[in-house]
Amino acid sequence: MDSENTNNNSKSMFSERLKILRMQKGYSQKDLATAANLHRVQYNRYENGETTPSTDTLSKLADALGVSVDYLLEGKEEDAATANLEDRELLKMFEELEKLSKEDKAIAKEMIDSFLFKRRIRQQVAS
Repeated sequence: MDSENTNNNSKSMFSERLKILRMQKGYSQKDLATAANLHRVQYNRYENGETTPSTDTLSKLADALGVSVDYLLEGKEEDAATANLEDRELLKMFEELEKLSKEDKAIAKEMIDSFLFKRRIRQQVAS
C-alpha cells in the first residue's frame, strides 16, 4: 500500500512539474506535444497523471523543455538551473564542464569571468 501511495505521489509530482515547465516555456499542450513528437492526447494523459511516459518519451519531453530527464522526473534542486537555461548548446557545454576536475573547472570559471568583465568594461565605455 505504501509503495502504491509513493508511486501515485511521484506520478502526481511528475505531471505537475511537466505542466509547470510547459507553462514556463510558454507552450500550449499541443505545442509541447508537437515539439516532443507526441500526439496531443497522449501528452495530455502524462500531464493529467493518467499514465507515465516511456524512457524514450521522457527523453523527448526533457529535450523539448530544455531540462534533464532527472529534473523532469525528480525535480532535484541541483538540476533546477538547467530548467531555465534556454540555449541548449550552452546547456550541453555546462553539463560537460560539470564532468571536469576541480582544477579545470576553476580555469573555465576564470575564462568566463574574464570574458564577462571585459564585456562590462566595453559596455561602460560605450555608454
